[in-house]
Amino acid sequence: MKNILFTRQSFAAIVLLISIFYGCSKSDSNEPKKQTVYIYLVASKSSNDQGRMFGCNDILVPIEKNVLVERSALESALNTLIETKNTEELQNFVKGPGLLLYQVTIADGKADVYLKGDFAIYDVCDIPRIHEQIFETAKQFPEIKTVKIFMNNQTLEYYLSVAKEGFL
Repeated sequence: MKNILFTRQSFAAIVLLISIFYGCSKSDSNEPKKQTVYIYLVASKSSNDQGRMFGCNDILVPIEKNVLVERSALESALNTLIETKNTEELQNFVKGPGLLLYQVTIADGKADVYLKGDFAIYDVCDIPRIHEQIFETAKQFPEIKTVKIFMNNQTLEYYLSVAKEGFL
């Protein structure tokens, strides 16, 4: 009888220790995870890059990137887009003085993206380039059904329409 009591107590102690160990261990759910996403860059029509034709005879080219996701894949993809430099073949028009991703909220399939700063817009053709790069990068995630982009608390469409008026 003593052996059965000792065995039950030992078993209970082991279960308790295991519970404490797993309960106190750091959760992996808050750890950043690597994920493959696409950012969209622009090639000229004379390029051999494959993508979708748009705007001023430009080609929107998906570029695969491995990112570290801390909050959301959308936020990581957009930050990667903003940080990506031009290459010989591909250009990134999502750049400008003080441009940064301020906030991303995702709820019920709706994503709101808040940017601050300004875009470096040198040509009327830069306007659809900026728009398409941001929206295509944001629309790739199946959990996101609609995307609203805000630039300095104005809709991106309004911001770009004001910029376009400067070229008319």
